[in-house]
Amino acid sequence: MQIYYSLTSPYARIVRMAIHEKGLGAQVEHHVVNPWDDDPGLMQVNPLTRVPTLVTDDGTTLTEATLITQYLERRHPDRALLPKGADSRVLGEAGIAVGIIDAAVHKLLGRKAAGEAFDDSPLGQRRDRAIRQALDRMEARLPGAMPELGAIAAVVALDYLDFRFPELAWAEDRPQLGAWHDALRTRPSVKDTAPVDA
Repeated sequence: MQIYYSLTSPYARIVRMAIHEKGLGAQVEHHVVNPWDDDPGLMQVNPLTRVPTLVTDDGTTLTEATLITQYLERRHPDRALLPKGADSRVLGEAGIAVGIIDAAVHKLLGRKAAGEAFDDSPLGQRRDRAIRQALDRMEARLPGAMPELGAIAAVVALDYLDFRFPELAWAEDRPQLGAWHDALRTRPSVKDTAPVDA
């Protein structure tokens, strides 16, 4: 298998953490790319030039983090991302976390297009509200344990907020979620995939 990713993409990080947690690192060829630069290798396997992109051993190209993690789960069921009997809870947790990621990425792109004024626009305020409400939900119903997909996505979402929007200081009003997050900081899959500006 081959994985194409950037070092800052939260979507790619979900897949990278899943690969790490499943112990598949040695079976995967890693390609660090910048999707904004129309990387030729990425363009060859994915005309959308989006990350993550996984190329399977049979040459099939898979895109979208949740689809790739479902593929990995079916092909490599050990160290389950979606434990039997808990799949609806785990998918619900993952959905909230990916929603935070979506809102944060849209906020970042809005700032790139419109500058800081984006934050005061109706769309910018809607994104902020969505992030806060989702964080409050996570505080009230903490994500499960690693390596469940909901926990992976939650760690990625919280780290992405810290990385791109430290001014949000999300943990100040959410002590339980902050403690949950702090307890996972030293986990190898978390440390080894932390976002890095290239």
